[in-house]
Amino acid sequence: MGKGWSYFFGAVLLATLLLWFIAPMWGWWLPDNVSSVGGDIDLLFYLILGLTGFFFVLTEVILVYAMWAFAYRPDEKSVYTHGNHRLEVLWTAVPAAILLFIAVAQIGVWETIKYRKMMPAPDLTVTVLARQWEWRMRYASKPERFSYDPADRDEKTRMDREVRAWAENPEIDDLHVANELHCWKDSDVKVYLRTQDVIHSFTIPNLRLKQDTLPGKTIPMWFRATKANTRFDAKTGKLIEPESPTLR
Repeated sequence: MGKGWSYFFGAVLLATLLLWFIAPMWGWWLPDNVSSVGGDIDLLFYLILGLTGFFFVLTEVILVYAMWAFAYRPDEKSVYTHGNHRLEVLWTAVPAAILLFIAVAQIGVWETIKYRKMMPAPDLTVTVLARQWEWRMRYASKPERFSYDPADRDEKTRMDREVRAWAENPEIDDLHVANELHCWKDSDVKVYLRTQDVIHSFTIPNLRLKQDTLPGKTIPMWFRATKANTRFDAKTGKLIEPESPTLR
């Protein structure tokens, strides 16, 4: 086929690039962001996408060029080479430097989202129990009982122990809801994630929230929703607009 393969793969690369540019116009992109930290997470996403996308395109362009420039010629003999050590060091050092840069760039966002000491005092506390085919949410009858003064370390430590004990031991007046997470706009919601059986992935794309459950572990996480009048259905993974203006 000679140079025909280079034309074919060049066309595939071009089509992929075009699809990447038109996908947001057709809604094939990130879901609406309703999280206070969503902007930072999206920025990291685009940073990584830009870096990996650039080098992916560069690599494929070089590949297509090599397929075109060094296509089979019946009257020429191939030349064997042992490689280029400088080039090998370069293409090893560049990815290593990029990975190190990404690791440093994400520290601030990771700290805000994942570090327990950085989590704000909750307006609402929910424990989520994962099990086959269902997420079981449990709310305290008096959510204000778990609030505390963030400046008081002793109170924060005591409250952390108290709320963890509640998350692991249901109380008789708790409210149980299956597959629905309810909160109000601009509230700091703390979630304690557990599993009844195996590993499950608790994901709310619009809140840029994702955490795997681990058997025997109680994992805290938090979010702040910046939009009201929406309801998340954990079974379908979608935000549902309620028919009435009642805050969900």
